[in-house]
Amino acid sequence: ICRFLAREIGIAGRSNLEMAQVDEIIDVIQDAIEASYKAWYSKNKREELVMLTSKTFPTVLQQLEKRLSERGGQFMVGNRFTWADLHLFYFLSKDFICPTVVASYPKLSNLVQRVGEMPNIKKWMENRPENGKPQT
Repeated sequence: ICRFLAREIGIAGRSNLEMAQVDEIIDVIQDAIEASYKAWYSKNKREELVMLTSKTFPTVLQQLEKRLSERGGQFMVGNRFTWADLHLFYFLSKDFICPTVVASYPKLSNLVQRVGEMPNIKKWMENRPENGKPQT
């Protein structure tokens, strides 16, 4: 549904290549989000969370930072806002990753900050319902 909506409102990429690049970023982020859920609800939660924070997230963030640099450093794809940037903003929010961790990746941190300052996104973040916290 998200891909469909992104195409409908013009933030899916301007060409087939850009759309494929957006899909690449979305899939990497989604894999990391799913790994987070699996770790939180694992029978071996402590070990899985250690693996998530010491291996999975750093690897993903390094890959995304590298890809952002390779593509000009302004946006993840095509030097314009796409839903890959929006999904990255969500993933790098405090709901998933501690802001001090994100700060270790300056290009990603800068992108997340700029996306968060977009008027409609900023308004939503200020007025959205409170998210529930994972149970420990």
